[in-house]
Amino acid sequence: MQIFHSFAELSKLPCPVHWAMGFFDGVHLGHKRVIESARTPGALRGVVTFMPHPLALLRPGSEPQLITPSPDFKAELMRRLNVDVLLVLPFTAELAAMSPQRFIDTLCASCRVMGISVGSNWHFGKGGSGNASFLSTTAATCGFRACINEMLRLGNDTICSSRIRELLATGDISTANAMLGYNFTICGTVEHGQKLARQLGFPTANISLPHAAALPKAGVYEVQCLYEGRLLRGIANIGQRPTIIENVKQTRLEAHFLNTCIDLYGKTLQVQLTRFIRPEQRFENVMILKKQIEQDVASLMS
Repeated sequence: MQIFHSFAELSKLPCPVHWAMGFFDGVHLGHKRVIESARTPGALRGVVTFMPHPLALLRPGSEPQLITPSPDFKAELMRRLNVDVLLVLPFTAELAAMSPQRFIDTLCASCRVMGISVGSNWHFGKGGSGNASFLSTTAATCGFRACINEMLRLGNDTICSSRIRELLATGDISTANAMLGYNFTICGTVEHGQKLARQLGFPTANISLPHAAALPKAGVYEVQCLYEGRLLRGIANIGQRPTIIENVKQTRLEAHFLNTCIDLYGKTLQVQLTRFIRPEQRFENVMILKKQIEQDVASLMS
């Protein structure tokens, strides 16, 4: 998969492109449907997305926390969907000021566009004035195919990034995973900690969580991680360790993987959350905490 960051770079493409357009935070099942609809014989499958979230520029402080804050992991999800070209446009004031027509004209002038796929609720261009109806009309005059995808549902719920964030916040990881189509994943580099968990007999891989990340409800989760071809299973606490006295509290993920002595310091991991076990809580002392961790680990065997 080729990754570009400007319209000008698209001149390198040897073939026409059918583009899917959107921010695609989470690359959930609804996004997957849009991306997979970018399918025209003889054309590459492309994705146009943006970084940072447009609201970070348009209404600073109102932008959502991101389900996929890691650009590398988001790109990996695109690769799994057989995307040939990923165009990540910096969302600047200049881009925000583009009219919908100018945006489409610029894209069409940069490469041969065979089609554009979007979700039915997608808006683009200055003030969000471009929509699915505009795209369909423009496609007819510009000579490409417009593919408008209705939003998917899971039971009575609409699959969308905002709903997935709500599910994460309540600890409903199973429904969030069902909407994502994969296990919610936290990416990060393992850091050195106080090694308190090691002293208790449960060494952990500690990962600081970015401020921009959409986080699940604080608590203990069953997790898994693919490391060098080996599937590691374990438990992880996500939160601020209320039992431990610290000068500065920081939200982090602390994962204990079963039956492994691998040195993970400095390694970048993709930790998948598969089941919510219990909320985070403060214990009277670390020995009571140790007994609870033993019960949490035992729950994996049941």
